[in-house]
Amino acid sequence: MSKEKFLSPDYKPNENTLSEVEKLHKENQSLSNINLKQADLAKAKLVNADLSNSDLTRANLSGASIYGVNLEGASLFKTNLEGANLKSANLKNADMLGADFSGTKLNNIDWGDDCKVINEVEAENAYASGDYQKSKEKFKEAEDIYRAIKISLQSQTLGEDVGKFFVREMVVKRKQMPKFSPLRMASKLAQMTTGYGEKVGNIFYTVLFVIISCAFLYGIAGVSYGDNILGFYGDVEAFGGMINVIGNLFYFSVVVFSTVGFGEIVPINLMGKSVMIFEGIIGGLILSILIIAVYKQLMDR
Repeated sequence: MSKEKFLSPDYKPNENTLSEVEKLHKENQSLSNINLKQADLAKAKLVNADLSNSDLTRANLSGASIYGVNLEGASLFKTNLEGANLKSANLKNADMLGADFSGTKLNNIDWGDDCKVINEVEAENAYASGDYQKSKEKFKEAEDIYRAIKISLQSQTLGEDVGKFFVREMVVKRKQMPKFSPLRMASKLAQMTTGYGEKVGNIFYTVLFVIISCAFLYGIAGVSYGDNILGFYGDVEAFGGMINVIGNLFYFSVVVFSTVGFGEIVPINLMGKSVMIFEGIIGGLILSILIIAVYKQLMDR
């Protein structure tokens, strides 16, 4: 049996389409580039089928067994994938705008580099070429896709993947904002410092950066420790040298960051007090985010 008729852009699916496509697959023929627009493929058995670059626009694949299917570059615009088994599928560069992922099994999917969908790639290309209107539209499409996938993943408690798509959703949402708006810059800062609350590594390095930076500023400003001034220009010898001064400044910064506040070291000027206020507020916020992120990581396991 030949797949030639399915390659025609004018092909119209009928009641025989499902059985014919399954037969082609059983004969180990590639189903790449075929036109299955609006085809009724409900409960199709196409395990490990090659449907790369195929057109499945508005097709019905509800309940289909398509484990390991290759859908790279395929058009899944408004495709019904409700209840389908898409485990281990390849969805790199597939157009999934409007696809129904309700109850779709999405374990171990190859989503491509950084889980970035083709719509976001097209948005970036449009922006680079100066077509800002198209870029914004494509970013909005990508946001809708990420949200739909995220919701389906949440229902299956696939927490690690949920986090990846949440980050991508937040990134494309940010890129729709005016370039130098305060909200966009705040969103970028949140991504860099915490990975939008999803990346424990980012949060840990942010904690270290804040503690060390504030310790350095305390050293410049000087703080009171007993009857001495603790700082780079203070009573260095009274603390046994610069190494001990740095150690005490780090200790004080950790105490402030963690909001413990023992009180044996206190700021003595406006700069030190300002840094202490900033670090205390930021410390409480970041530690809360860290606890939530670690909890989510543990629950995902």
